[in-house]
Amino acid sequence: MSESEEAAAPPASPLPPPPPDRNSPPAQQTEAPPPREPRPDVAFRVWPPTRTTRDAIVLRLVETLAAPSALSTRYGSLHREEAEPVAQAIEQEEYAAAVAAASPDDDGADVLQAYARAIARRMLDSVQPRTTRDRGSFPPKTPEVLDVPASFDSEVEKSSSI
Repeated sequence: MSESEEAAAPPASPLPPPPPDRNSPPAQQTEAPPPREPRPDVAFRVWPPTRTTRDAIVLRLVETLAAPSALSTRYGSLHREEAEPVAQAIEQEEYAAAVAAASPDDDGADVLQAYARAIARRMLDSVQPRTTRDRGSFPPKTPEVLDVPASFDSEVEKSSSI
């Protein structure tokens, strides 16, 4: 072709890119967005929890107190009707205590941690007295007696004196 024919011919359009394959990685952008500057007027606070979060905590407490779990294996479980007011009382009292201890200057992480620990402690306290009260109707568990030869005691004494 001559130069005049090239000038008269329409420019060749590039072929469109093939459709993306479902297994291929997504196309990467050539320009990265600029990094965001932290805004001093925006703060992330974890305390106080929302009402939805507090309701979820109560629901989880009820499930833990009433459902089969490691806790119920050791201490027994409460009926759901008993567990609901106990869970409500635990959460409300510990929330009130945590609000009183909260400082407006911090992000609340320490208060939230203390609140969670207090709820766990109170949950255990709520089932332990119940098992102590119920133990009167059941014979106490006694450990199995093992027939240990007398020579075993002397071997233990020798190893502990080393």
